[in-house]
This record gives sequence, C-alpha cells and structure tokens, in this order.
Amino acid sequence: MLVTITGIDPPPLMRNFIIIFTLLLTTFNLHAQQMGQRREEAGSPDTATNFYTSLNQRFPGENIIAINDTSLTGFQYFLPTESATQLYALTGNAGLAYKSLVYTTPGNTGFRYSPFNFDLYKWRNDNIRYFFTSGPYSRLFYSTGPEKEQLFKVTHAQNVTGGLSIGLDLSLINSLGLYERQKSDDITFAGTAQFISRNDHYVVLGNYHHSKLTWRENGGISNEEMFTQNTESDRKRIPVFLKNAESSNKENGVQIRQFYYPGKLKTDTTSSDTSSEARKHRYYDPSRSNFIRHTFTYSKNKYYYFDKNPLAGFYNNIYKDSTVTNDSISQHEIINDIAIEGGIGKARGSSKAILLRVGIEHTFAKYNTDSITKSFQYITPYGYISANAFGYAKAEGKIWLTDGAPFNGDKGIEGTLLIPGYDNTEKWGNLRVNAILRVEQPYYIYQYHYSNHFSWEYSFGQQTTLSLSSSYEHKFFKAGFNIHNLRDYTYLDKTATPVKAGSSVAITQIWAYTNIKWRYIESEIYGVFQSSSKSFIHLPQFAGRASINYTRPLFKKALHFQAGVAAMYNTPYYADAYMPALRAFYVQDEKEIGGYPYIDAYINIRVKRARIFALMKHLNSGFMDYNYFLVPGYPMPDAGFRFGISWAFYD
Repeated sequence: MLVTITGIDPPPLMRNFIIIFTLLLTTFNLHAQQMGQRREEAGSPDTATNFYTSLNQRFPGENIIAINDTSLTGFQYFLPTESATQLYALTGNAGLAYKSLVYTTPGNTGFRYSPFNFDLYKWRNDNIRYFFTSGPYSRLFYSTGPEKEQLFKVTHAQNVTGGLSIGLDLSLINSLGLYERQKSDDITFAGTAQFISRNDHYVVLGNYHHSKLTWRENGGISNEEMFTQNTESDRKRIPVFLKNAESSNKENGVQIRQFYYPGKLKTDTTSSDTSSEARKHRYYDPSRSNFIRHTFTYSKNKYYYFDKNPLAGFYNNIYKDSTVTNDSISQHEIINDIAIEGGIGKARGSSKAILLRVGIEHTFAKYNTDSITKSFQYITPYGYISANAFGYAKAEGKIWLTDGAPFNGDKGIEGTLLIPGYDNTEKWGNLRVNAILRVEQPYYIYQYHYSNHFSWEYSFGQQTTLSLSSSYEHKFFKAGFNIHNLRDYTYLDKTATPVKAGSSVAITQIWAYTNIKWRYIESEIYGVFQSSSKSFIHLPQFAGRASINYTRPLFKKALHFQAGVAAMYNTPYYADAYMPALRAFYVQDEKEIGGYPYIDAYINIRVKRARIFALMKHLNSGFMDYNYFLVPGYPMPDAGFRFGISWAFYD
C-alpha cells in the first residue's frame, strides 16, 4: 500500500521509487517465508575452485573473487556491455561505441584523455586478473549470431613452480552488423605473471596487455522513415551518412608492481578458504599489510580516424584536407608510484584495526598529433586511513592532490562509513555511507584538440563534483540513493564542441536490485530512477532490467536446465548523439528515444564442465513499432538467434 501525507504530493521520482520499493519488499518477504523450502542449484560433479584478484591503482580495496564456471544464471549475457546491472546505449552492433544509461562519476587516474575510452572491451590494469589456482585452469567461450556476429574468449592460468604463476586472457569481438559499414573488429589480450619469494618478503606482479579496436563508421542511417515505417526489410539497403569512414584505437601497456614485506608472515588458522589457498600455493595476498610498494606503468594509446570522402556533407568544418581525413593522435604515459602501508591491531573485517597508506605518483605523459607534440609531468601525493571499531563500524578516508600540467590542482577527498565493519550480507546486511569531493581539470580532449573536422584550445579551469551516496546490501537485495552536484561542468554541446556550464547541476538517483530464488524459480530485478536539474545532462527517468527463469537438474543431475525471459527498458528522453570523428557522444534535443522494451528468451544448459546458451534476442521485434533506438540514428538489431558455449578445463 502506498501511503501519502495529506496535502503533500511526492515528486514523480520519489513516487516511482516508493512503488518499486514496495514491490521489492513484498517479494523480499515472500522469499524469506520460503527460505526453508529453497532448493539450490546442485553443484556440478566436475568443478574446481579457482580465484583471481585485480590491482587497484592507489588505494586499498582489492578482493579475492571466486570464478563461477557452473552458474547458469546470467550466462546468456554474452556481451561485455550486458549484465543484470549494466545498462548501456549501443550504436547498433556488438563491439561498437556505447554510453551508460545511468550517470556515474569518473574514477580513473593517470592521463585522463577522454571519457569515451570503451574500457569494457579492453583488458586494463584495473581489471586484469591475477589467478589463484590449485592446478592448471583453462576456459574457452564462443558465441555466434546473425550477420557473422562472433565472440571468442580464452582464459588460462597455472602455477608453474613454487611461487611463480602465470595467466592469460584473450577476447575477440567480430561482427558485420545489420546495416552498411557497421562492422566491429575488437581484440584484447592480457598476460600476467606473479612471483612470491620463498621467505614471503618479496612479491612481484606484472602484466602486458594489448588492445586493438577497429570500427567502420556509418554516422547513422540517413533515412529513418525507411526503418520506422519498415518499408525496407533489407537493412543493408537503408542509406547511411558515411560510406568511407573508419575508427581505430590501439593500446599497449605494461605494469610491474613490487612489494617488500619486512615482517615475517604469520599463518592465521582462522583465515578464509581463499586466504588459506593463497598461502598454500604462495599467491599474492591482497589482505596482507605492512609493506613498501613500487608500481611502474607504461601505456601507449593511438587513435585513428579515416574518411575517404570528407566532402560528403556530414561534417560542419574541414580544417586540414578536403580530399581525405586521416587523423592520428597518440598518447604515451609512464607512471612511477611509491607507497608505504602499515597498521596496528586487528579487527573483524580488516587486516588492521588502524591502517595507514601514503604514496606519491609521478606521471610523464606525451601527446602527439601529425603536427604537434606536447609533453607533461605531474606528481600526485595521496593518502589513505581506515579505522575499524572492533567490527561494529569501519571508517575510511582518502585524499589526493596533483601538481603539474595539464591537470594542475586536481584534488579530492573521500570518506566512507561501513556498518558493521565486516561483510555481514549473509545475515542482516551492511549499511554504507559515502561522500566524495573532486576538484579537477576537464578531460584533455576538452582542453585541446586539433583534427580535420574539429579544432579548439580552451582553458576552462576546474570543475567540482560533490557526491553523496548511501546503500544497504543483503545477500539477495541491494538498494541505495546517490546525489551529485556538478559545478562548472564541461561537456560537448549540440555542435560536438566543448563548453562549460554556466550554472551547477544536481543529479539524483534511487536504485534497487534483488535476486530472488523460490523453489525452481529465480528472478533478478534492477532499476534506477534518476533526474537532472539541467537539460544539458540528458538521462532517462527510469532504466532497468528484469529476468525470470526456471532452473532444474535433470537425468540424475547430469544435466542442469534453465529457461527464462529477460527484458530491458528505459523511459523516453533526448539521448546523446554520437560523433564518429571524435569517438564521442554529444548533447542533442531534437529526437526523443526510448519507451521501448527489449525482450529476450533464452535456454541455458550445463553438462559437466560445459555450459551452453540458446538465445532469441529482441524477441518482440516486428510485433511493436519500429522505434527501437538507444542512440539517435542507430537502430538496435532486429530479432535474431544467438548460440554460445563455454567449456572449462581444470587439469
């Protein structure tokens, strides 16, 4: 029942949240009443437990994560831009440019070139996996779909000898797309090694990663009526704006992180299985403190944009060459980071009751075009402190400050409170409160850019972001709210040119997620209500994804079967348009899109170590209006069948 106070009409955002929260709470109570009757999906007879961790850049927070190669729930989300809680607007084909439907504050460090780096398609220093395996572990994944849509992934990890372990991850996306010049060809690779000395004093982890993303750019369809009226069923015959354009991004990088632990490692017999596993096989233990650390990072990014016919009428300006566009930008970066961490005492949920880390990061960066070279150097001191009050509560603080161009004066301070101070999600849950203030220069592409179709040099000064958030998390229910206040915000206007907002903007978000299991039925629901006080930040008022499936073991548990449906939906709004020559999204207010559900039907199967999915994606295509856009000018694919298989090997 929705309760209101007489004379007070709650705003639409709050009213919608009350409705969805009431529904989720009702489902929550139903689930709690049936916990005694719940039947878990039986484990596979051919499984092994493997783990991995990824490295943070400056601050603590690394975790050991179990690899789940047996779960069927969510297996049908085969794209890196899809999951139960990931909502992205795509430019019409797997592996192409994307933009989040949900506002998030940037958290990247180093040379911040552009907010549109397509990181979900890449292995990067902050998501590369260092594996913990009891034996050789390998996994193969392959999926295929219409218009030769193909995804391929390979993972391998093993302990070579003693404290030396290696691993690799390879991912490929290749898809022609339904429309002319919509092909994607993405490849990303990461190789890792870790070594722990016999006396545990010295630890070194390193990776090499390489990515190459190549896209044909069509600028969107030029005759939308042929699609919206469905007068042309052969999508290749619908004309597009660009017929000779192509983008690419190449990235190579190396990272080496070394630890020296002066103290003797003490074996804790009460530690978790993951920590015990890490010590047995001499793997890096991210929970271990009291160390001196050095991190060396090198990366090289190259961006290309090519068009044989710049006079086709798509671009407003031509600055260098009217016969061909051949823009090239490269960015080199070397980072050296030294940090010291130590603490005292012990508390539940923390390696130390009081923990302190201080460090300093030096960055050398070089920016090149075909005619200009710029070099930069800057340093960033930073600090971290945490205090755990006997497990009842844990407080964390972070601070950083940058000195040197082009991000001179960047600074931030962040505080977090966790109650209780340990993972209590299996019982009555955790409450988290966070506040962060960031004062930063805009991304470098907003400060300086020179290419055949866009040219500017601006000094916008700093922009300020204040974010407040609170969340509650239980093992099958999460909810929270975020409030962001942005002052002097820089963005791309209707002409895809950087501008600074003349006033501050407030963004409010309320979100919830639940994963409910009852008998053989399981459902996942994720939704976000959000609003922006200014028109230059366009967001759908609601965006969400929901799924429901039936899962049951068959043939004496030799086969596990799951069938279900999933749907994604967002309310209508003026979604940002895409500019291929910048690989960037910019504001538009001429075309409102959204209000259309994308419904998928799927079957997931597991037989021993193999998982298989059969997916009819966009099942409702053709039964509703032809207005399924997530980015203006780029229709989403029609209904199509996808098939995928994942096979794990443990020896």
